[in-house]
Amino acid sequence: ADGMAQMNGVGEDVKSLTIGFIGAGNMAQAMITGWLSAGILSPSQIWCSAPTDRSVVAVKKLGVNTTTSNKDCAQTNKIVVLAMKPHILPIALEDILPVITSDHLVLSVVAGVKLSTLEKRFPDGTRVIRLATAGTTCAVREAATVFSVGKCATRADSALVETLMSAFGTCAELKESLISAASAHITPGHMLLAVAAMADGGVLCGLPRHVAQTLAAQTMIGVGKLILETNKNPGVVGPGSLPQTALVPLLHLGSYVGEGRDLFSWRSYH
Repeated sequence: ADGMAQMNGVGEDVKSLTIGFIGAGNMAQAMITGWLSAGILSPSQIWCSAPTDRSVVAVKKLGVNTTTSNKDCAQTNKIVVLAMKPHILPIALEDILPVITSDHLVLSVVAGVKLSTLEKRFPDGTRVIRLATAGTTCAVREAATVFSVGKCATRADSALVETLMSAFGTCAELKESLISAASAHITPGHMLLAVAAMADGGVLCGLPRHVAQTLAAQTMIGVGKLILETNKNPGVVGPGSLPQTALVPLLHLGSYVGEGRDLFSWRSYH
C-alpha cells in the first residue's frame, strides 16, 4: 500500500505527531520498518523503549530515538504503542501509569488483552484502541490489520489509526468481540504451511528447492491480489485448475503438510 496516498485528511496530523513504542521486540521493529519504508513517518517521529541498552540495539539501527525508560517514552509522546508479550504488560503499565493522561492515545498490540482491562488501569478519559496484526508482514508492507476502539476513543483517533496501519497493508475496524476470530485469519502460519506444502511437492517432482519455493510464494501473492482486486470467491476454482475434490486433503489440518505435499507434487496429477 502507498502510505503517503492513504493520509488524505489527516496527513498533516501524521506529519506532526510522534509515537512512542513501549517494547522494542519483533512487533515494534516490524511496524516501524513498515512505516519508514512507506514514508509515512520519519525516524525522528518515533521513540522506542526497552529495559536495557542491549534490548534496543536492533531498533536503534532503524534510526529512531531510543531510551531505557518506559516512563520517559510515554511522557515524551502522546501516542503510545504497547508492544510487548502479555506477561510483560503489568510491569510496563507500572512504569508508564504515573505519566499517562487523558491527552494520550494508547494503541495496544498485546495479544489477548481486552480494552476493558486496559481502560480500568488508565486514567478516566484515556483513549485506547486495540489492534491485531502480524509483525512479519508489516515489515514488507503486506499486513492485514484489524482494530477496535475503546469507549473514549474518537472518530479522529480511528481515522488516524486506519491511516497509519493502511500504510503497510489493509486495515479494518471491527467490534472487539470479533478481534480474536480476525486474529486467527491474520496469522501468517496458515499461508506458510500452504507454501511449504506446495514447495515440498515441487521438490518431489525434481524442482530445486529455491525454485519450488519461489513459484509457490509468487502464486500465493497472485491469488491474494486477484481476490482483493476482483472480490472473487476463492472457493470457486476456475476451468483447468486443480479439481476441487483434490483439495479435500487440505481440509484435514492434522495431516495438512504431508498430504498437501503429495497433493502439489506431480504424482497427484497422474
